[in-house]
Amino acid sequence: MNFSTSPKKALLWLASLVVVFAAYFGLHRSSTLPDTMTPEARAKLVQVSEKEREGEEGEYEEEEDKADRPDLALEQDAELTRDPNTLTVPRERLVAAFAYNEAQRAQARLSGGMLSAASWVERGPTNVGGRIRSLLLDPADATGNTLWAGAVGGGLWKSTNAMSTTPSWTNVNGFLSNLAVTAIVADPGTATRYCGTGEGFFNADAIQGAGVWKSTDGGATWSQLAATNNSNFYYIQKMAVHPVTHDVYAATRTGLYRSQNGGGSWTLVLASSRVTDIELAADNTLFVSAGLSAADGIYRSTRGDLGSWTKLNTLAGSGLPTSGYERIELSCAPSDANRVYAVFENTSNGLLNVYRSMDKGTTWEVTSRPGATATNPTFDFTNGQAWYNLISAVAPTDPDLLYVGGLDIYRTKNADTLAASITWEKETGWSLPTTSPYYVHADNHAIIFGATNDIAFFGNDGGVFLSRDASQTNGGNSPTFSSLNRGLNVTQFYAVAAHPTNPNYYLAGAQDNGTQKFTTAGLGTTTVATGGDGGFCFIDQLNPSYQFTSYVYNQYRRSSNGGASFATINISSTVGQFINSCDYDSKLKTLYASYGSGTYLAWLNAHTSGTANATPRSLGTGTGTPTHFTVSKTVRNRVYIGTNSGRILRVDSASTTSPIVSTLRIGSSGTSVSCIAVDPNDETHLLATYSNYGTASVFESIDAGVTWTNVEGSLPDMPVRWALIDPSNRRRAMLATEMGVYTTEQLDGSGTSWTPANNGPVNVRVDMLRMRPDGMVVAATHGRGLFTTDVVLSAKKASAGASNLISNAYPNPFDQQVTMELARPVSGRVQVSLLDVSGRQVMSTAVAASGRSVTVATPAGLAAGVYILKVQAGKETATKRVLHK
Repeated sequence: MNFSTSPKKALLWLASLVVVFAAYFGLHRSSTLPDTMTPEARAKLVQVSEKEREGEEGEYEEEEDKADRPDLALEQDAELTRDPNTLTVPRERLVAAFAYNEAQRAQARLSGGMLSAASWVERGPTNVGGRIRSLLLDPADATGNTLWAGAVGGGLWKSTNAMSTTPSWTNVNGFLSNLAVTAIVADPGTATRYCGTGEGFFNADAIQGAGVWKSTDGGATWSQLAATNNSNFYYIQKMAVHPVTHDVYAATRTGLYRSQNGGGSWTLVLASSRVTDIELAADNTLFVSAGLSAADGIYRSTRGDLGSWTKLNTLAGSGLPTSGYERIELSCAPSDANRVYAVFENTSNGLLNVYRSMDKGTTWEVTSRPGATATNPTFDFTNGQAWYNLISAVAPTDPDLLYVGGLDIYRTKNADTLAASITWEKETGWSLPTTSPYYVHADNHAIIFGATNDIAFFGNDGGVFLSRDASQTNGGNSPTFSSLNRGLNVTQFYAVAAHPTNPNYYLAGAQDNGTQKFTTAGLGTTTVATGGDGGFCFIDQLNPSYQFTSYVYNQYRRSSNGGASFATINISSTVGQFINSCDYDSKLKTLYASYGSGTYLAWLNAHTSGTANATPRSLGTGTGTPTHFTVSKTVRNRVYIGTNSGRILRVDSASTTSPIVSTLRIGSSGTSVSCIAVDPNDETHLLATYSNYGTASVFESIDAGVTWTNVEGSLPDMPVRWALIDPSNRRRAMLATEMGVYTTEQLDGSGTSWTPANNGPVNVRVDMLRMRPDGMVVAATHGRGLFTTDVVLSAKKASAGASNLISNAYPNPFDQQVTMELARPVSGRVQVSLLDVSGRQVMSTAVAASGRSVTVATPAGLAAGVYILKVQAGKETATKRVLHK
């Protein structure tokens, strides 16, 4: 139905506010919404975003439920990873890292090394997607069930039952998990498939790819085309294969390239910078658009040769603009070679116009504006992000059925009428309850139709969605939409927090998918804790009723009821980093965060206080902007801070108005500190990492930061984002890197050997590692969700004797002593240790075992809280979680 003419606007606006506030405060919506609805009921739901069209009340706080600056996230990451020597982000170096990883894993498999015993468990989420830039229905499957999806952070995925109500997905290629897959095409009639990599729609360095990848076995195996391993193919926006000549085209930032030998070599056939789209008309005429971030135009050719292209904007009487525009999105009608549509971005990042051609691009007319109303005739369905979320597609047998996607999805069924009279319907609402049949995630990037006009797939920042009635009206109840994301684990997490006692409870902040709450064992679904771009998050380790999530900059959400609901604490919406680095002190109830150059924020008594208790502290001139925080677990009121000038700082009296700042290391110019890991058993032992290409990335200090040793060793040249020191062995460590998790058995200066994980978060960017008190490690990946392992840093710990020796511990909670019941008799003396929630050893003693029990007295003055009881008897080691009252 046409929402611009829906009645009772005031009532609908009131209804929309109810839904918005429910979304904003993280309330779970009813799962009993009807599958079919009256037009009036549908209007009430979809008009939850009425304010976006009408602008009648200005900006609303609920806009935080929508991540609206994806460019800032990319710009921030480019700054943190840029090679200080070349000032570029050379992701092509990851190809060498991939080769290193494969060689290391092969060696580990042959030798039966530690990685064979380190088992990672995928945790999901199975119900939340990530940014999907490209979709392809495989032409070899006549049933229309085989769907390919290209994720920006999670690689290439395939479903062979996409039309099922519960489709399953398979991650296809290991290395592609680290790349932005932006284009997937098939060579018709053959088993050859191509995918292009590199998301180049941004003005910043964007997500650089590694050229074109090819499969000749229907997508079972993939290899990089050597001729595309160069800067001309770092950013591929679109690809196409000519169905007759089998020529392959790649639209890139540096022009349009063609291969006539299956990708063996490529020729520049259209020397126009930033080519963004290529489409084939029904008669195989080629249409190309160019001009991302600068005006260029639409080109047409019947041959595709160099010099054969006609620029349509400059044709006399074309009706197309010659200036005042940037990106152009094209779509051709599969059933009418003359029908072409073009959606133009203006120079302010929003929508310029939608254009229609009825004569194969010779002349064009401006159509009516999707979503426009009498009170808001210039409504922009891209929400000012046409450079980012802009897509269109025409139904296979109806040239008048056109879909366009931006923030939401719009449809016209009468695109053959007078252009200015074309009617548009708003079909989806990003802020609707996810149970609504009209909910589709925000920011649409891909639309493809199946064999009929009713089947359409949509790719966006929330994964993949399907409509089975895309051409229907059904009294205003159609089209409807459903999520296909179950099992499509491509969520891009920045950070994770682990519950101190619940082994299945985690919070994780995600790009454009809020902060997700995990509560189930193994691979499972999540619920939304808070919305928008999810950043750093924390669970108080002494009182987990208090939990914190963050939105962009210094905007926080606080829960005092164990994550059941969250209140808003917006300290600053402009100061700090976009995804703002911070850490939380459970003992002092203080949150520390980045607050600009030379300053950090201290939010005191964060359990109950508001913005008045959150004030900046000075780090001194020339220190740089904080990029990492680590709260000391052993020294009260101490925080370690890393900055974007490469400095490592120790701040004592950090929560006071007179902090004592000590510089521990002055790094190389242009480098950013990504992590400072402190040995939980020895405050003088530090491990620091840097996130830049082209510079040493890992340093160790064993004298509290007086001197530092480069322990990068065999690590490939890539960003390192996080580090952990094994609390059971100070020489062992784990890293989160751009190519997965790496471990070492021996920190040994330049001789340090790093080995990649053999399963789990493999060849994917990992942003954070957290260790629970019981030794469980959780990895937050940026493209493959969460993974956990109970093997603390290496399988050697497990092989050293981890067992089920302790069958019970009592009393629990305990006071002055605790007794352990053993699963089998033990003779002689056993070593008993007590570790706090940070892994720090607070007691260790040798006691005599008496058959099947061991009793130990606990140290005086032991603070109340959760502890890990560890018993070592001969070659056996066992642990038990206990509570001291």
